[in-house]
Amino acid sequence: MSIMKKLLSAALALMLIAMSFALAEDDVAAQLEAANARIAELEVQIELYKPFYDAQVVIEYDGGIVSLTDVLDVYAQYESMYAQYGIDPVAYGLDGTLKQQAADSLLEEAIKADQAAQLGLDELSEETMEALRAEAADTFESYVTSIADQMEEGGSTNEEVRQQAIDYLIGLGYSEEGLLDDMVSNEVDDQLYTAITADVEVTEEDIQAAYDELLESQQTSFASDREYNSARSNGDLIVYNPAGYRAVKHVLVQFDDEQTSRMDEINARIADLQAELDALNAPEEVEAVEAVEAVEAVDEVEAVEAVEAVEAVEAVEEEEEPRTEEDITADLESAQAELDALYAELLPVAQEVIDKYNAGEDFAALIDEYNSDPGMENEPTATEGYAVSFDSTTWDVGFRDGAMGIANVGEISEPVKSAYGFHIIRYESDIPKGAVALDEVRDAIAETALESKISDTYNSTIDQWIEEANPVYHYDRIG
Repeated sequence: MSIMKKLLSAALALMLIAMSFALAEDDVAAQLEAANARIAELEVQIELYKPFYDAQVVIEYDGGIVSLTDVLDVYAQYESMYAQYGIDPVAYGLDGTLKQQAADSLLEEAIKADQAAQLGLDELSEETMEALRAEAADTFESYVTSIADQMEEGGSTNEEVRQQAIDYLIGLGYSEEGLLDDMVSNEVDDQLYTAITADVEVTEEDIQAAYDELLESQQTSFASDREYNSARSNGDLIVYNPAGYRAVKHVLVQFDDEQTSRMDEINARIADLQAELDALNAPEEVEAVEAVEAVEAVDEVEAVEAVEAVEAVEAVEEEEEPRTEEDITADLESAQAELDALYAELLPVAQEVIDKYNAGEDFAALIDEYNSDPGMENEPTATEGYAVSFDSTTWDVGFRDGAMGIANVGEISEPVKSAYGFHIIRYESDIPKGAVALDEVRDAIAETALESKISDTYNSTIDQWIEEANPVYHYDRIG
């Protein structure tokens, strides 16, 4: 090809390229114009639908939202839980609070999931996943078996009943996949908790502060005998003992069901007879009390009718010849004799316990053989005994007085009557009054202080993450 032809070819190519650029510029301009028009249309639609979208956002934060639909789903779970106890949240005015709690919990879970992902904790090992799959399968199978066992077969095969059980569980929202998802979520949460709290330690100052706080609290609360005994019975850490207490154990020789029924009947009769005697000795006072009680038992509309009813009863009573004090007293004595006879039925066993102890038998062995009180079998009271003082209100008065009437440590009481039967009580020890030295409870205090510090560290970290996500709350959209 000649140089001229080459030049002509090159010029032609340049012209074609220039023409294509011109056409391309025209096409791009047209596309941009169309895109801008579409954007304008979308912006109009966004403005149109934005109120509907906003109404579905309960919380917005950096990275996401908490939707109204999800909040109501969680609230429905709360409703179901409360319904098991016969509580309607709406009727009790709890629905608004519970919906806010649902929204807050969803925000917290979302923030925790984001943080776990940033730390790489959401990528569980295959070994862990395999273990969780097996656990989910076993758990779901146990549910299926339990439901299938409760279903009437009615001619169905075992496989059909099994499928019915599975369908029933799925209808309630339970599935093997759902269980696995929950287990995976819990595992990630556990790993996040460990990551946050792994380096938490307690100092000597932490231990001292925890001890001082508990001591101050118990010095106040243990002014109540019931609070003190409740803490001891629950196995709580005790760092303060009020003055005047002793530890006792006992053998309860208890009435059986038939004897208890007889005792209730006799006591009811005694109460009626005593009321009759009181009415005889102070008729005007008793009648006034009865009239007031009758009026208070009804509303204002029925008050006049109640007074008239009381007056009618009094008129009938006036016509009847009242029983004499001697008659009532004789019946009271007879009823008391029946009650004494009932206790006498237990006395041989109670005396047998006393005789064996006086002969050298171990009191713990006698508790094992004769006692009916679970408190002498369950810890910590099985080891520590009960704390009793002259001012105790926790115990039956007969038991309290019997326990405090024993002269020396290691001695036992005579058979002590109570509403339950006879008690043979052993004076175990005096309980030293005042503060328990820190050195005696250091390990337990350190453990509780560490638990508290771990909990505080975890919660404060989560709170900080939530704050850093800049949440904006729209609780008014919950309804």
